[in-house]
Amino acid sequence: MKLEIDKDTLFQGIGRTQGVIDRRSHTPILAHCLLEATADQLKISATDYEISFRGFYPAQVSEEGGMTVPAMNFFSLLKELPEGTISLESTANNSLQVLMGSMRYQFMGLSPDNFPPLPLADEQILQPMKSAVLKEMLEKTIFSVSLDDLQPQLTGVYAERLPDRGHLRFVSSDGHRLSLIDREVAIAQQLDPEKGFIIPRKGVVEMLRLLEAEDCALGLEEKNLVLKQGEDYLFIRLLDKKFPDYRRILPETAKLQLTVARKPFLEILKRMSLLSSERFKGVVLTVTDNLLDFRYHNPEVGGGEERLPIALKTLAPSDEDDGLTLPLEISYNARYLIEPLSVMQGEEILMELNAKKKPLCLREPGDPSYLSIVMPMDL
Repeated sequence: MKLEIDKDTLFQGIGRTQGVIDRRSHTPILAHCLLEATADQLKISATDYEISFRGFYPAQVSEEGGMTVPAMNFFSLLKELPEGTISLESTANNSLQVLMGSMRYQFMGLSPDNFPPLPLADEQILQPMKSAVLKEMLEKTIFSVSLDDLQPQLTGVYAERLPDRGHLRFVSSDGHRLSLIDREVAIAQQLDPEKGFIIPRKGVVEMLRLLEAEDCALGLEEKNLVLKQGEDYLFIRLLDKKFPDYRRILPETAKLQLTVARKPFLEILKRMSLLSSERFKGVVLTVTDNLLDFRYHNPEVGGGEERLPIALKTLAPSDEDDGLTLPLEISYNARYLIEPLSVMQGEEILMELNAKKKPLCLREPGDPSYLSIVMPMDL
């Protein structure tokens, strides 16, 4: 293998592999990326068996061939090299020479024959999609994905087609909160409304890394989700788990609705969270007729109090069992409120309650297709 390639182009391609490679694996080849020179391009591949990346980059190839190189070390070197043209040349014993001006570096690779095979992309299954729409759906659900491996069915974003509609729904939950978003996209027409699928969290992270240009393409192929952005492909093995029935916790109605200015609400929570710790992370909200009081106390650090004006609306009559009589005091994990408020865009948000001990529903007045549900805390 012998070729010349622009440093920034190569740096971008190797950078795509950094979140895919498995640095902790006992299989050394998974910490390598595969370089393959053919015709007028360099193909760069990486995999950890669950997530795979393949990208094509223009190059001046004088000798075709392939080899692997330690992805992290190679990326670190490229980061420090100046702009210009880089020469790559494979030598005996699977080593790679990197030449640039008077600089010469060498990397010890592994045989490309041992690199795991990657899935192939069937271009016909890919449906065009606006990158901004897919990115929004992922950003508004990823923070609710569980990090607990003891609940593998919750460690990804669940996707499904809504019945009789060309809408795709993403749902995520960690057992303490839930995020849900619906958007109309072309790929929804390909999906069976009776069968959803779960995108693992690492796959969601890599999709967000890849989504930069205006347009992308998305497709479902057997047990893999395929994302194409330009000439880069991401293959994500879907989780073979059954997502819980999330619909049973979706609120059908609300009895009490608070309208609050989003940015001031978010700023107060951020200030109070500066005093939080692992043991003390709950903020107390007290609702009166026209005010929302915030109170936080951490015996290890300190505390604070603030308040915001609100518009209070009764949507349905309350009863003795719902606990919604004023003044109403409820506690929440501050981070569980901060994360959905941070991805919302509107000037105001709606806080809807059906009972004191039942989940809080956060919505935007201008976007009924997105909601976040947060369970209260017992302090």
